[in-house]
Amino acid sequence: MSHQSGITASKSLCEKFAEMKDGHIRVVVVVIENEKLVCKEEHNAERTFNQDFDKMIPPLVENNHAAYYFIRLDTISELNGHNWLLITYISDEAKARERMLYASTIATVKREFGLTYIAQEIRATTRDEMSIHSLHQHLHTQATPPPRTIREEEMFEIHQREANADIGINTRQPTLQGLKFPFDENVIEAIHLFKKHHVDYIQFDIDHEKELILLSHSEAHATPEHIRKHLPDQQGRYHLYRFKHGFNHQNFESILFLYSVPGHRSHVKQRMIYASCKESVIDNIEKKFGIIFDKKLEISDSTEFTMEYLIEQLHSEASGNTTTSLSSSFAKPKAPSSHGRRRLIKTNDNSDE
Repeated sequence: MSHQSGITASKSLCEKFAEMKDGHIRVVVVVIENEKLVCKEEHNAERTFNQDFDKMIPPLVENNHAAYYFIRLDTISELNGHNWLLITYISDEAKARERMLYASTIATVKREFGLTYIAQEIRATTRDEMSIHSLHQHLHTQATPPPRTIREEEMFEIHQREANADIGINTRQPTLQGLKFPFDENVIEAIHLFKKHHVDYIQFDIDHEKELILLSHSEAHATPEHIRKHLPDQQGRYHLYRFKHGFNHQNFESILFLYSVPGHRSHVKQRMIYASCKESVIDNIEKKFGIIFDKKLEISDSTEFTMEYLIEQLHSEASGNTTTSLSSSFAKPKAPSSHGRRRLIKTNDNSDE
């Protein structure tokens, strides 16, 4: 077990770490000052990771001083959002005490930031190693293969199933229950924003040629009437919606999954693809993002998408109680007496009769 220095993150750095999860910051430089971890420099993302790295990192490096460099990657994790690269730069020219202090505080830095957010970690000791060229050389020489993208994971799973399939005359393979397309990175980011309550409505589209679930539309605040205006007349869509409403003097924030299909106005093939992908999309959102739906609805006519309709679907039990109480006042009429006396049918248990 490595020895810890006892140094902790300052309050301002903890706030900065939380801000970094939103995705607009590209680089944060953390140093140790007065026995505390503090943020020394930060830069927002401007272009791609490679371009920003080459422009921002070299000017920030000091030959005789150590520092921790957090650089946001362009990849996104389904569970944690944006991935980060951590470079621990401990210069050979730094003082011995400083090198020991920074080396013994690495575990603290990662724990304070969040281990799950750090996708890659590199140690550097010279200024030459703090370049994009050296970074790619280091990644290329690593023994472990690079992490697969979501699409690559899907293809790998398909190939594994094909390789392990037992195909013969008497073997029976299960029929295809549904399609499973991966989420585009913009969709993943939008869902993370939804979980953080930065976004209340997300609309998904299917690119059947690329076999991807794409982001079609998203909004911070949206009413059912406003969403209805964004429903395509001739195309299907999936919707993730936080429906804020009041009912029986209580406020609710219900999480809804909506599948809108315009019926005969859309192509048959498109309807089949949307219907086949629906369960996998729901399963992906529930299991990988931990979002629990209060209701899953299917809408074939955009005029149905109203606040009254959603409240009725969510609170059908309460509405049903009211309906029952109203209908109970109408008693069932007695049977007419004109058919004569009722007949009694007697059954005999004796086998001889």
